[in-house]
Amino acid sequence: MKDRIEHIMRAKNLKASDFAALLGIQPSGVSHILAGRNKPSLEFVKKIKETFPEYNLDWIIFGTGPMTTSEPFNVPTTPSSNSSSPDPGSIPFDFDDEPLQDDLSVIDPTDVSEKVMNSNTIKSMVVLYDDGTFENYSPR
Repeated sequence: MKDRIEHIMRAKNLKASDFAALLGIQPSGVSHILAGRNKPSLEFVKKIKETFPEYNLDWIIFGTGPMTTSEPFNVPTTPSSNSSSPDPGSIPFDFDDEPLQDDLSVIDPTDVSEKVMNSNTIKSMVVLYDDGTFENYSPR
């Protein structure tokens, strides 16, 4: 759940202190959750849902189903011609199409097709490692 809370904060471009202020809680409460020291309480989750109603409660709590309440679980492969591009942070992902790799260290972040890197919808890519560290990559 900590990762999904961090995702919401990144999608909304919020620092932990700003996120805490929006939820009406102490910044230390958010800090303890993000550090893994405490688990989110039911009250904390309720405040997230009240503050950000567009996020699906099952996704926030369990990481299942669509990320947002307005998006289907499967992302369409061709966008509708009469709709604008959705915010990449609000698109749920369906990883069923590709098998997961056991060793993510074999992925070279620079080995991304030119077509993807020139896309206007990519803001950044984050590689999360099992030791809790991460690397941020942004298109040039």
